[in-house]
Amino acid sequence: MGTLVGPLGTIPFERDALGYPTIQARSLEESAWARGWFHAYDRLVQIELALAIARGNALALMGEAPLARHIDRMTRLHRFTDDLDEQVAMLSREVATAVDAYCQGFAAGVRARGWPLLLRAAGIKPARYRPQDMILMYRLISWFGLTQLAETPPLILAELAAKGASPAALALLVGDAATAAELASAPVASWPAELDLVAGSAHGGSNAIAVAAARSRSGGALLAADPHMEIARIPPVLYAMHVELPDDDYLTGLGIPGLWWPSFARTKHIGYAYTYGHAAVVDVRVARCRNAEVHDGAAWLPLTQRTCTVKVKKRPAETWTFWDSEIGTIVGDVEATTEVALPCVAWSGLRETYRDFDAGYALLRSRDLDAVATAHRNLTTLSLDAVLVDSGGRIGHVLTGGLDRRPEGSGGVVARSPDGPLARADERTRPVTLDPPSGWIVSANARPIEPAGATWVPMPEPSPRIDRLRSLMSSPTQPFELADLARIVLDACDEGAKRLLAIWAPHLPEHPRARTLVAWAAAQPGHGDDHFAELTLWVALHHEVSRGLLNRVLGTTHTTRLLDELASLMLFQYHLDDALALQRPDHLDAVALRALLAAAFPIALERAADPRNALPRRDRFKNIVFAGKLGWLGFDSKPVTNHGGPTTPNQVTAVTFGAQQLVFGAAGRFLCDMSERGGWYCLSGGASERRFGPGYAGGLEGWARGEFLPIGGARGAPPNAPVPR
Repeated sequence: MGTLVGPLGTIPFERDALGYPTIQARSLEESAWARGWFHAYDRLVQIELALAIARGNALALMGEAPLARHIDRMTRLHRFTDDLDEQVAMLSREVATAVDAYCQGFAAGVRARGWPLLLRAAGIKPARYRPQDMILMYRLISWFGLTQLAETPPLILAELAAKGASPAALALLVGDAATAAELASAPVASWPAELDLVAGSAHGGSNAIAVAAARSRSGGALLAADPHMEIARIPPVLYAMHVELPDDDYLTGLGIPGLWWPSFARTKHIGYAYTYGHAAVVDVRVARCRNAEVHDGAAWLPLTQRTCTVKVKKRPAETWTFWDSEIGTIVGDVEATTEVALPCVAWSGLRETYRDFDAGYALLRSRDLDAVATAHRNLTTLSLDAVLVDSGGRIGHVLTGGLDRRPEGSGGVVARSPDGPLARADERTRPVTLDPPSGWIVSANARPIEPAGATWVPMPEPSPRIDRLRSLMSSPTQPFELADLARIVLDACDEGAKRLLAIWAPHLPEHPRARTLVAWAAAQPGHGDDHFAELTLWVALHHEVSRGLLNRVLGTTHTTRLLDELASLMLFQYHLDDALALQRPDHLDAVALRALLAAAFPIALERAADPRNALPRRDRFKNIVFAGKLGWLGFDSKPVTNHGGPTTPNQVTAVTFGAQQLVFGAAGRFLCDMSERGGWYCLSGGASERRFGPGYAGGLEGWARGEFLPIGGARGAPPNAPVPR
């Protein structure tokens, strides 16, 4: 047992086996102070590096690298550092108090730890962590791997159209997210080279499950949070903490260091988990520009020039220019006297980040499902599918984020001309469900089932994960337990293989592996070496058949750009898979499918035989700063096996950015039963980022096996459902 000296006196705490703390706080505000202290003491380098990147200094830190250049471009395009003072001034009094308390605790944690030599070496000088910094941190978290997934498809489509892709080719990619008339009449931009996407999209994904009391063995609502974020790094992205509060209340769960409230958590009264919502919160339009003015569809408006000096490590600084207006930011030469069509980008809700902070405070104060659902309706900057439970046994979900109004039938992914000032979509269409008749809710980055689901989420992630989760939740007749939810999120079956290989079976070439692959898909679930050998082949075959289909309509140059340079197949796979299932005959028929399979199968066999593509993945978890350079000193882990695939519930995938590879998967899991105290967590590493700090690189093998640890006073047998070998 240890103590902190806070503004109101001592704060008792103790750490668990992985170094994560349990504290005793007199109030929510004091708990924010303690959270700030622990985040600074355990994760100061992680937070300060993220802040530097959010300020647009990725190139200054990392040097010339595609990922760094892309991040710096987008943080500046969206003006992350603008209006921070204004956002802080608009926080409610209660939220401002909690944020200030966190920042004061953070300062105390820095004093206790000292300013790290690593930050000094990187040129990051000691500075007070301010509420403005927390706003900035939240914006970076909201964009990287999240809003980025909604922004990338319309940018890719606009770039492809500008470089000659036909409306028919774009129709294959967008499916029902755009009408034929919309595609035929879409304006084409003069594409500025500086807006070319230079790296693949970060592929996350997440699962969340809620079970109502009527379907629960304990009689309490159950919740499973399974966020998929960057893994194979030390420290992990997330941080676990439990806080005891007055009146027998508490706050326990997983959060992101730098933010004062946890991201996946519960109180005595409510619980919440998220997957990325994929709402189309970013508009990419093609605007008419001339003489530093833009036409918004009704009148010519002046543009404001914004020039940024960008530092690049070991290279001369660069100067980047953007043009801002009420309808978005424009990249390109707007000063020409001859009218030119240029891309205009706007992130709805970004200038209302303060509302997300207010919503975070409101959800922690909520006492029932209705209150916590109302709080999430006000979460504007970030699109999440919020899966909610309460102590009364009720469950629900709310799709968050601010959506701009678009023409009828438009999903907003195909660039259109501006049609006047931006206006928010009708709030009454927001996808919300409370107390579903099934007694359960699953979420996996999918399109909401409500009538407006296609309008809000035109480009969801592929359906195999959500299909598998729904299948697993629909099959049991007995009541659910937490162990059932643990087993479900650790599942390594690919429902897409089952669906497509049943259709492809008569069209596959005559080959023993083809027959084995079809039998394997039908017989899932399965585990062990045979399962992963066939899963590896399936992933390779699906990729190559998709390549062949895209080659037919886009040509090899555009297909190589989309699949290899941008690694963006997953962003369009939801609609492409319908074509591959022969459900879109205008794009693919059985004869053409047979030809695609004949060409793709031998290539897939070769890809599957390459050890670099083998599943399950084995990754050495590397220190976030040294990235493997000091592994011999114990900064890195031994190889850890992650039993999952790109579209299995236990998801794992990798994206290469130039020479950098990022691995994404189940960064942490949190389970709770609202009829009992606390919960259970499973994190990909311990609390500290310091080599000899508490929990450094701890628990990785247990995480890979799906082993849960108690948090917040949880009792009884852990809900472990280890990954079958």
